[in-house]
Amino acid sequence: MAEDGWKNRGELVKNAVVFQLKLLADGLRDLVLMPVSIVAALVGLLRGEDHPEKEFESVLEWGRQSERWINLFGSHEPFEQAGDVGSIDRLVSRAEAVVRDQVARGDMTASAGDAVNSVLDKLHRRAQQSVPPDDGSTDDRSV
Repeated sequence: MAEDGWKNRGELVKNAVVFQLKLLADGLRDLVLMPVSIVAALVGLLRGEDHPEKEFESVLEWGRQSERWINLFGSHEPFEQAGDVGSIDRLVSRAEAVVRDQVARGDMTASAGDAVNSVLDKLHRRAQQSVPPDDGSTDDRSV
């Protein structure tokens, strides 16, 4: 397979894995925010001062910051003040740099990439074989 094909596949696999990790982080954040936001609202109501929304607003701010850190759809720039842990994207970039460095030094073999590529080729061929050609005819069994 051409080098471009491997790069495209590798990029797709990386993007899909990173997206799944971001979805997991986003879901866990939502799971935590649900009860915390309810408790914050109740505390504000029971406290009954001039600004009962203070605790709830703090929860919302934490939610905004965590959204920026997760950056699920890539619409935010990483936090600059957080250094190398500015976002999941930065963590992934650091991990990718380590892997690339190990490959360049020979600590990881290129055969691992070739093996993954071979499996993807086989899956691609199987997928193409299982899809019937579109000859314009209709299937009477589906009626």
